[in-house]
Amino acid sequence: MDRTFCGPTFTHKIRRLKENNITTSYFQGDSGMKEISFIKRTLQGTAIGLANVVPGVSGGTMALILGIYRRLIHSINTLPLTLPIQFIRGEDVKEDWNNIDFRFLVPLGIGVIIATLLLARIMEFLLETYSTASYSFFIGLILASLIVVYRYIDPIGAREVLSGVIGSLVAFVVVGGNGMTGSHNPISIFLAGVFAVASMILPGISGSLVLVLLGEYHYMLHALNTLDTFNIIIFISGGLVGLFGFAKLLEYLLDRSTSMTMAFLLGLMFGGLRVPLETAMLNEPSLSHIVIPAAIGALLLYIMEYYRTSVTSD
Repeated sequence: MDRTFCGPTFTHKIRRLKENNITTSYFQGDSGMKEISFIKRTLQGTAIGLANVVPGVSGGTMALILGIYRRLIHSINTLPLTLPIQFIRGEDVKEDWNNIDFRFLVPLGIGVIIATLLLARIMEFLLETYSTASYSFFIGLILASLIVVYRYIDPIGAREVLSGVIGSLVAFVVVGGNGMTGSHNPISIFLAGVFAVASMILPGISGSLVLVLLGEYHYMLHALNTLDTFNIIIFISGGLVGLFGFAKLLEYLLDRSTSMTMAFLLGLMFGGLRVPLETAMLNEPSLSHIVIPAAIGALLLYIMEYYRTSVTSD
């Protein structure tokens, strides 16, 4: 097939896409798209989106727990960013379009959006009203999830141990910084998007926590709840830069040295416990007020991991 569309008009290009079944490729495959798979991915996206909303909890950690972290990073990196330009130029985009992992990214993205739009206010209420119980729950979830990540480290040698220690120190120092007062101008919001979204795909470093440190968390939460389109677009623009740039670096590291990279990520998760632990202890709660929610979080992780290992891996 030649590399150009026969006609110059936009309508003709759309017709050509339909003739090549490009616009319907999402629903096609060896066995077709199963409804249960779509629901499963949407729920996974909801869990990741919920984790991203909570300061101190990483969406990357949740993706690791759900067993989809590696596929998520790879799917992001294989997105053809030049596809719109190729389409406008009249080039054949069928191959690039079909290489996009729609059956994974679409329901996952829907879930993330649902969680962000509908659960942000709920989580804000829980964190403000039941702060100790909420953060204790997160502590249990993260502690138990360390076992999940540990299974990816093989072999375990001096380099892996050193990598884990460095990751712990980096996370401990970074998340221990004092929040800064955000200027809320377009540049600061754009940069906040770059660092926050890049952090959201990294286990141990919470994107929401990065926003807190940059002084933009409450401002952007308010912008989201009031649908402040201007600031939301600026933030998303910065987020796209951070997402695609960092995802490529991470996949490169995973391909070159999986064990060392996973050890570093495990260290980040462990060091990142500083925020939920310190927050849970602010009101000097009794031991039971911390242990019980933490145990529930750990139990939930065990159930999720049991479910993940009992179904077909991604």
